[in-house]
Amino acid sequence: MEYLAENLIYGIECSMSKFTKTEEELAKYILQHPEEVSQLTISQIAKKLHISAATITRFCQKLAFSGFNEFKHELKRFVDLQNTPIHMKNLKNVDYFAKLYQDHMGIIDHTFQITSYEDIQKAVSLLTKAKKIHVYGIGSSGIAAHEFKSKFFRIGLSVEAITDPHQSMMDAALSNRDSVVIGISISGTTKEVIRAVKIAKKQGSLILVFTGDKNSELSQLSDISLLVTSKNSMHMGQNISPLLPLLLLFDLLYTELVAKDYKNRISIRERTLQALTDTQ
Repeated sequence: MEYLAENLIYGIECSMSKFTKTEEELAKYILQHPEEVSQLTISQIAKKLHISAATITRFCQKLAFSGFNEFKHELKRFVDLQNTPIHMKNLKNVDYFAKLYQDHMGIIDHTFQITSYEDIQKAVSLLTKAKKIHVYGIGSSGIAAHEFKSKFFRIGLSVEAITDPHQSMMDAALSNRDSVVIGISISGTTKEVIRAVKIAKKQGSLILVFTGDKNSELSQLSDISLLVTSKNSMHMGQNISPLLPLLLLFDLLYTELVAKDYKNRISIRERTLQALTDTQ
């Protein structure tokens, strides 16, 4: 169970039925005195309430925490939120926003560390030479596929994004040596994407892959594999959209592609945008 601010208090209130009588007394004390409890050690609480430290540990574990220290950390976050001015101007002064900021910056830094300029150049070369670009993805990777199409179509690339598994396999069967097929799967194990990429590879298409695992089956099928930064080790990783590291890679490719043929790409982008303006 993951808690954030008021959700911790709500979680305690919803768990009353599974507490013993002693644990229930502890819960009520925490609900009434959260700031005090957040400053005490487990020994101090045990002495104050005349209960054992083991009882406090079991109470925390029933709330899905590993122990008292983890529970206390979350309780401190709740207290900090309660004491945060409503009109605070700097979000980074809020504890959990600060951690989220650090994780976002971590994704950017790590992406720039693991992505080589050579790989970006190779990928851009594939894209610019392709007569047709086919992008396959399922779920959130499917959303990324459509974002890729929208971004690169506007600067003159012929891109099609397909998120239906059956359509992607049929589309792959119609690809050829002039095609570039892009497979998006952060895990690298999405069966539907792998099947479509295998079909396209047999047709002679060049394969560009976006994945979080360089040793995955999908990555092994690629001519070029660009790695997506993993969020698993991050404190607030569960709160970060899986699209973020993908969009960052798309931006790197886009920037390099435009830089290589600036006047032409900007001219195309202006024409496509103007077409939208003319219809209004």
